[in-house]
Amino acid sequence: MIIAIHQPNYLPWCGYFHKMLSCDLFVILDDVGFSKRAITNKNKIKSPDGPRVLSVPLENKNGQIKDVTTLNDGNWPQKHWGSIQRSYTRASFWKLYQHLFRPIYENPDEKLADLNIRLIEVIRTELGITTPIIRSSEIQGVTGHKGEKIINICKALSATVYLSGIGAKTYNDEKEFEKNQIHLVYQEFEPPVYQQLWGDFIPNLSAIDLLFNCGPKSKDFIPKQVIV
Repeated sequence: MIIAIHQPNYLPWCGYFHKMLSCDLFVILDDVGFSKRAITNKNKIKSPDGPRVLSVPLENKNGQIKDVTTLNDGNWPQKHWGSIQRSYTRASFWKLYQHLFRPIYENPDEKLADLNIRLIEVIRTELGITTPIIRSSEIQGVTGHKGEKIINICKALSATVYLSGIGAKTYNDEKEFEKNQIHLVYQEFEPPVYQQLWGDFIPNLSAIDLLFNCGPKSKDFIPKQVIV
């Protein structure tokens, strides 16, 4: 059983979905503290003026991610959707996908995690990813902080392999994974290069950039990592 774990980010980049595709069960880490330094509520798209950060304003930033609420002013969803329209209405596959995203911005969730997961579900479906998903808050009896919590989630789900992001290499306790008989594997992902609107290629944008530009062929740009 290959497990991957990641926070519920807003409009995630392609690497997020590569990790999801490459595991047997994807855990959305929603019962840890919200960090202002993370990108849980923000990401980048490519506008006619270059990279543009879309940041969801928050009402409550305290506590766990699952409890963080968005600012209920009715303004930011219109602005975000307006930016997405302006950026991708000329894209080859705008008409194919825009109706899947528009209802989310017309009726956004109060909870940030719920909003993000709705968007993640749309993107992963169009990328043909069928990996089961579970929220960490749904797993009973898991305690601990940081690396300890990750290992305890793996143990609770009977994971034999943990697929980790490469950025975690600086703080993963490899001996603890080995002690608990969990094979630690790092993600190997090369950001895809594809035809974009608005000039020179810009990497590491939200995966919606890939979808609107490449359509059904988008899945070909995110190959599954073979783990042995």
